[in-house]
Amino acid sequence: MNFPYTTLPGIPKDTKRPLIPAKFIHQEKSTLPILCLVDSGADYSYLTMEIADILGIDLGNIKPQTSFGINGSPFLSYSSKITIEVGGHQLNIPVQFSNQLNTPFKCVLGQEDFFSKARITFERYKWNLDIRIIEK
Repeated sequence: MNFPYTTLPGIPKDTKRPLIPAKFIHQEKSTLPILCLVDSGADYSYLTMEIADILGIDLGNIKPQTSFGINGSPFLSYSSKITIEVGGHQLNIPVQFSNQLNTPFKCVLGQEDFFSKARITFERYKWNLDIRIIEK
């Protein structure tokens, strides 16, 4: 599956980012497709608490973990497993939910399990992201 980088308005100039539409599924509930940043520098996939609410995931009994942003600042997150659908393919991956994400994106797809279950090629020279799901 090929995904052209998405142009976002910015200062001093527009920027392009590897964003892909992904749908999140938990039991009988699902989201509409959400644009997610594919980030090879993120250890885990992070989603906002708003997505947990939409999916009806109760995080009340889950012990929070401390995660760290790129600048080293700590934030709390809650682990869960959900299904992600990308390009018609479904994958079960662990995610971290947080209301303290410091990003303009509701979802950041990181390495843990997502990158293990797909071949992901950043082709920045032609502003393209190629994702091939590894069927097992």
